[in-house]
Amino acid sequence: MKLDSKKLLFLICLGSILEYYDFGIFIYLAPFIGKSLIPTSNAWLNLLLSYAIFAAGALFRPLGGVIFAHLGDTRGRKYTFVYTILLMALPTFLIACIPSASVIGAGATILLIALRILQSLALGGELPGSVIFGYEVSSPRRKAFNTSIVIMGTNIGLLVSSLVCMMLIKFHWNNGESWRVAFALGGILGLVSYGLRRALVETPTFLEYKNRLQQETVPVKLLFQHHKKALLQLIGIGFLFSSSIAVFTYYIPNYLSTFYHFPLEQLMKFNSYSLLIFMVGSLLAGSFDQWLGKKFFFFLFMGIGAASLLLFWNYGRLNINQIFFWHSLLLLAIGVLCGRFPVLVSSFFPVSVRYTGVAVVWNISIGIITGCTQMILTWLVQVTGIIWVPALYLCFFAVLALISLMTISPKQLVEYQE
Repeated sequence: MKLDSKKLLFLICLGSILEYYDFGIFIYLAPFIGKSLIPTSNAWLNLLLSYAIFAAGALFRPLGGVIFAHLGDTRGRKYTFVYTILLMALPTFLIACIPSASVIGAGATILLIALRILQSLALGGELPGSVIFGYEVSSPRRKAFNTSIVIMGTNIGLLVSSLVCMMLIKFHWNNGESWRVAFALGGILGLVSYGLRRALVETPTFLEYKNRLQQETVPVKLLFQHHKKALLQLIGIGFLFSSSIAVFTYYIPNYLSTFYHFPLEQLMKFNSYSLLIFMVGSLLAGSFDQWLGKKFFFFLFMGIGAASLLLFWNYGRLNINQIFFWHSLLLLAIGVLCGRFPVLVSSFFPVSVRYTGVAVVWNISIGIITGCTQMILTWLVQVTGIIWVPALYLCFFAVLALISLMTISPKQLVEYQE
């Protein structure tokens, strides 16, 4: 990378910080958002509908990913990368301005759904663009580390959202409408990020490819013609990555508060500390990527599944400090997976379809699963009465990840193409 590499990495990371900040505030504050914008007095139904609205937005991410990825693979990385953050920021800010359901009834819910969908269309192109920018502006030896820094931005976003929500929950005011502050802050951060990002230049890798290109291509067509195996392999691993993040960062505070009656404020505090451990895992993955190959992934996937079963089976026997200890260890392992995944998903695709490939993998395996997990698990626990059903959910994805891993050669996990 060039002399101003720190500034460049900062500009790249802004989008991932904002995206996961938005994820976090919606999930952590879902009970309060629902009470304000959804006209129903049933607490469980209100929470389920809040998660459903979050999930509805996630379902539009693949569409946004394909649209923006097509522009990114044909017009340029910067062209897309600059404007996705603006299109993320505006709906986030406008969510803070929606009148409550007590004022406009179901209209508040409709506006929330519409803005969430617009936000998700932009999200579909944002994080894939961040990962690709970090990958393509880095030297071969720095690709793993720099993309782990980019993905660490998601951890920072989660941490900031957790801290903001913790403060809003502790100092709840204005008849339960203080959640709006979190969305207003996110919108302002996005608008500032857009202004800063306009200074970015195109990646050298894409410029070289564009100069060699003889005729225009349709990246999504090329992707599904020649790279279906890579798509399935990465989606299988991404399912475990995203479901484990969703369960142990987004879902778990409300889960432990609801079923085991731990104080939500204290859970949010510990969740913030756990995210610092998560960041350490990401950085370790980027620093020691050549040591973390196929055998490591095999034991990692098995470990996440087994640890999930043990934890959910024993939450009733643990105090909050013991839970924090075991969560820290597990999140360190998930953080390592988090740090390894972006360099792999970028390296599995050539430059001609890289943005499209990363966008499809990210938005199917990560966008949808992360967006829908809270709704799915809330519904499953309610209809089955089995409160440890989240462990079965994670074990299912661990098995899929192991199957995908078996089809990948060891070299693919440690050798990165330009």
